[in-house]
Amino acid sequence: MTLVDTHAHIYSEDTTKYPQIPEPYLPPPGRGTLEDLKNEMRRSGVDRVVVVQTFTAYGHDNRLIFDTVRDNRSWMTGVVNVDPFDVHSLDILEQALSVGVRGNRVSQGWPTDGSVLAEHRRLWKAARRLKMVVCALLYPPNLRSLAKLLNEFPDVPVVLDHCANLKASDHPQSEYLQKVLDLAQFENLYAKLSFIVMGSEQEFPCRDMFEMTRQIIEAYTPERCMWGSDFPTSLWIPKVTYQQHLEIFQTHLGLSESEKAAILGETALRLWFKD
Repeated sequence: MTLVDTHAHIYSEDTTKYPQIPEPYLPPPGRGTLEDLKNEMRRSGVDRVVVVQTFTAYGHDNRLIFDTVRDNRSWMTGVVNVDPFDVHSLDILEQALSVGVRGNRVSQGWPTDGSVLAEHRRLWKAARRLKMVVCALLYPPNLRSLAKLLNEFPDVPVVLDHCANLKASDHPQSEYLQKVLDLAQFENLYAKLSFIVMGSEQEFPCRDMFEMTRQIIEAYTPERCMWGSDFPTSLWIPKVTYQQHLEIFQTHLGLSESEKAAILGETALRLWFKD
């Protein structure tokens, strides 16, 4: 079984080449680097990875993602995060595609009234033209806006980052969960199941998130669900290790072998690594 990690943030210790934003949110020294990621992947048997622009350290400066993906594109692709309000962002997307980056994360400006920003629509049009994946980082109150874009751009593959950041307090009958489940009707939307530890109020293996996760898998089907590690876990989900996060899906969720094959690799390979 090929294992693919679809959500890893990376950091560089070279702050001259890759300057950080004021007051960056950083992992402990020595963690979060490319070498640290390679070590975690090797220990856990992970074959490929999607690195996601680390906005909380570098803002919209995507140079670290560009360089890292270009130098490791045989086993890696990436997701940039361009400024939707900067007209030059479309040029950055074209440059990103040329070095092996296949996605753009949209994390700013999501309306809560169900409207769609012209700037977001411009990014979706660029994604359609460039055949790139859109990663939507947002919260349940923003999902009406996302639904309109999914309906307008059915040919653009979209990943629901962290499943709209659901939490254990959004119980299995909650309105917020239902909003996420309702979006499964859009066949171009994929669920990134990287939210379990973040949303849990319990220690490993975070069983208070299992029923909610199973509902999402059933609604989207395993063929539209994928695992992401939230690397470096020491920063983002410190109550578990990289291996434990993977182990939740390999062992504790009670997935069938076919479900594990899809969620831990096959879905991601089709979406991110197809020629």
